[in-house]
Amino acid sequence: MIKVITFDWGDTLAVNWGMPYIATERRLLRRLAGDITVLGGRADLAWVEACLRELQAEWNLTADAARNPEQREMDFPALMRGWISATGLSVDDPRLAGALERAWDRMTDTVIPLDESLPALAALHGRYRIGILSHVPWPGFAVRRWFQRHGLAPHLDFYSLSCEVGRIKPHPDHYHDAIRQAGCAPAEILHVGDHPMRDVEGGRRFGLRTCLRRTERIYPEELLDACAPDAEILRLDEIAGIAERL
Repeated sequence: MIKVITFDWGDTLAVNWGMPYIATERRLLRRLAGDITVLGGRADLAWVEACLRELQAEWNLTADAARNPEQREMDFPALMRGWISATGLSVDDPRLAGALERAWDRMTDTVIPLDESLPALAALHGRYRIGILSHVPWPGFAVRRWFQRHGLAPHLDFYSLSCEVGRIKPHPDHYHDAIRQAGCAPAEILHVGDHPMRDVEGGRRFGLRTCLRRTERIYPEELLDACAPDAEILRLDEIAGIAERL
């Protein structure tokens, strides 16, 4: 019997394809540079481009299984501290609090919630414990703010985020963290995600039941066909019936 349902975030509950979002990141870094300059820091366009290059390099490194066999998650707050320090300011400067909050919100709002996510979570919550099990490099506080802004947080019981675990799915640390927070046997957890390896094969490896959120033109069709989930959906309102059947 299913007691807990965990959801991947990007491309499962929200549109996320295309990270890192270079144009968006450049725009928000330019706005942050303006805020820093007003406070007396040194942040010109060269600073913006240097930050962007470092962000892209680290993002691509952690996403590359061959170059990141330990499945390490990037430390985005450490990057931000380094960028701010290079301007002569401190990330702990209270005058920067508002600017940094706006920057984190702009970063996470590149992820757009699907219209079906809120009603689906609302219908499931109360019947099942609901968690987020997601590979996400942004800091946990920024991720939770996103779920709060979009009205999804009241329907969630826990978050297992790679940025807080330090490892990305399908690393054992990430799945073990989710199972611990779920508080039940792995076979009583249904994990819903779009990634054939991280979500389906990874979840199955640790004893979870799995449901593939089938997407178009993100992963090769042959990989989606071969990953063998317990169930497959096109829409989130199909989850209730699958959880009951499993």
